[in-house]
Amino acid sequence: MSLKHTAILLVVFSTLFSSFGQLLYKLGVDKLEFNITLLTNYFLILGILLYIIAGVILIIALKFGELSTVYPVYATNYIWVSLLSLYILKEFMTYFKWIGIASIVIGVGLLGVSKK
Repeated sequence: MSLKHTAILLVVFSTLFSSFGQLLYKLGVDKLEFNITLLTNYFLILGILLYIIAGVILIIALKFGELSTVYPVYATNYIWVSLLSLYILKEFMTYFKWIGIASIVIGVGLLGVSKK
C-alpha cells in the first residue's frame, strides 16, 4: 500500500472517530441536567477523547498525503454523522439531506479519480 493510500485510510478512520465523538456530544448534551456536572457526563468525556484521537490520526494522515487530496476526504465525516444520526438517534433524513450526501460522495469520488 502506498503512502497516499495509507493517508486516505487514516483520514477515513479519523472521520469515524470524529463522527462517533459528535454522536457522543449529542447524547451527552441530551443528558445534561442541573444535578449532573460535566465531569460525570461520560458521553461528553468520551466524545472529547474520540475527537482528540481523530485529530491525532488526521495529523498523521497529513504527514503522508497531499492536503488537497486528504482533507476533502475528511468531508465524509458529514456522511457518517448523518447515517449515525439516522440509525442511532432516529433522526429523519430529508430528500435534501440525501442529495447533500450524494454530492459529497460524488465530489470525493471525483477528487480520487482526478489524482490518478
